[in-house]
Parts: sequence; C-alpha cells; structure tokens
Amino acid sequence: MTGPLRAPARGLTVQSTKPFPLSVTAIRDLGPRLRRVTFGGTSLLGFGIYNGATWDLRIKIVIPSPGRSLPRAKAFECRDAEDPGRSWRQAWLRLPEAERGELRSYTVREARLDEAYPEIDVDFVLHPDGPQGPAARWARGIRIGEPALVIGPSASAGQCAGIEFAPGRARHVLLAGDETALPAIAGILRDLPSGLMAEAIIEIPDAGMIQDLPTQAAAQVTWLERRGHTHGELLADAVRRAVPAPLCAPGPAVVDRVVAAAEPLDVGPERVLVWDTPQYRRLFGQGAGRAERGAAPFYAWIAGESTLVTGLRRYLVRECGIDREQVAFMGYWKQGTAQR
Repeated sequence: MTGPLRAPARGLTVQSTKPFPLSVTAIRDLGPRLRRVTFGGTSLLGFGIYNGATWDLRIKIVIPSPGRSLPRAKAFECRDAEDPGRSWRQAWLRLPEAERGELRSYTVREARLDEAYPEIDVDFVLHPDGPQGPAARWARGIRIGEPALVIGPSASAGQCAGIEFAPGRARHVLLAGDETALPAIAGILRDLPSGLMAEAIIEIPDAGMIQDLPTQAAAQVTWLERRGHTHGELLADAVRRAVPAPLCAPGPAVVDRVVAAAEPLDVGPERVLVWDTPQYRRLFGQGAGRAERGAAPFYAWIAGESTLVTGLRRYLVRECGIDREQVAFMGYWKQGTAQR
C-alpha cells in the first residue's frame, strides 16, 4: 500500500442515497445471537460500493409497523419541483405515522452485485436474553420471500455514502466495538490490504458469537467474552492497554494538543457526542481545512453502545492526546433504549 487508504465517505445525503425495494432471499443463523439475512433484487444493480469493497458501509432498513405493510419505495421520492433538495427522509416523514414504519441503521456484511440477481447480506444481533428492539423482533420473525426496503448509496451519485472508515496514511489501525460492531469490523478486516497492521478488539456476550474474520492485513483479533461483566468493562480495559507509548502520550502537553485540535474540553449533557468521525464533521462543514491531514501513524475506529464509545474516544483524544482526526467513533445504540 503506497498511498493513503481513503474511502470517500460522505454520510447519507440527498444526492448519494436512494430507496432499494428488495426481498428476503436467504436467512442463516450464525448462532443464537446473530442472524444473517440476505436481501436481493434487480434494484441493487444501482447500489453503490467503493471499488468492490464495503468496509463499514452503513445502510438504513425500513422496519414495518406491527400489522402493517412496508411503505412503497415511491413514497420516498421527492415530487416537489420547487424544492428538489428535499430528501427521502422528508418524504418518509410526510407519510402517516402508522404507515411509515421505523428506520434502523445496519452494516452491509457482504455485497454480491455482479451476480445476475444481486444480493447483500446484513447481520442482525437478536438479543435473546434481553429486550427486543423493533429491528431484532422483525429479523426474528422474517421469512424468505418477504419484501424489504433499504436506503443505501446510489451508484449514479459517483461516491459511496455511509463509509466512515478512512485511516489515511496510518499504518497501525485499532478496531474496537461490542457485538453490534462485529459486522462492520469484519467488513473492514476483509477489505484491509496487506502491509497494514491492525488490532481488532471485540466484546461479545459469549463464545457463541466468535467467527473467523479473514484479512490480508497483519491483524490480531481479540474476543472478549462478557460472562457477567458490565457491558463495555472488558473492552474499555483492553483499549487502554492496546495504545502503547509513544501513540499514547499523556501529560501536560495533552491539553495544548486537544485545544489545537479544536476539541471541546468540557462537554455537558447538551453536547454529549455519540457520533463523531472526520468524514461526518466535514459533511457538515467542520474541520474542512484539516481534511487531507491523514499522515498520523495511528488510527482508531470505535463503535457500539454510545456511552461506551464516548468514554473510549474521551480516553484516546483527551488523555492520550491522539489527534481527533485520527479517531472515528459511532454510537450504534444506547443502553436502556429500544433502538436496536
């Protein structure tokens, strides 16, 4: 790998995403806690991925309301000629609440778009021992042949939306997350090139979720079985041990580096961050002048429960002094809420 490893992540924007009407073509249980659902359809001929790789590609899945059918894909189209900038989300919100269903974000685990009948795989965490969110309940009851509706990147947009992984020229990559981050970590490892050093740390409820994660990179994968520990406890300890000196350089100079990086030192409840990546900030016009920095040797990608990943980011940026441009973190869900 001679140049920066850069995926053109832009987030889910009006110009880059569209609805894809699909159907369920296969269901495979990877254990009691993980179900792989395959969605297929000719509409995926217009689905956009980055040079054959999906990395941590994020899509939206429409979960139908109980006892209701899915809204039609045409309902997501903007028909307002006077305001063509209106998004599919605004069109969706104009639907009656009982008919629109709910949106949940998931990762494309695999994409087979060159087949005569293209397909994508999505892994759902089922949470058999706890409360079931709308997506988990839907995934448990879904049947082959049922319709599905996915909001994802459009190939015609000339860019791939929903990819947050972009380590630039970093040669040492840390991937950390709980079970909900497993599909994304697996996709990133699969697409990493040789010559890059990666460490993946994944906290899971038990050994039933352990799986082979092939990669061309020089990678070490550590599985942490929770087994009664508090959610995130093992992962937080492992991440602290995984960032050695000189990558982690605590001390008085950390404050100066944090201020120079425009990182807020005091984040109150009204400013708690649950999703912060260099790509996401640039999408909203923040940090544009630092967009091509990407020359640091270390890059961290963290995802999972929002309180957990917020704490890990705080440690890396504020205590270790790692440049915030080299840390991407995503709060996929929040403990105690039915967002999964």
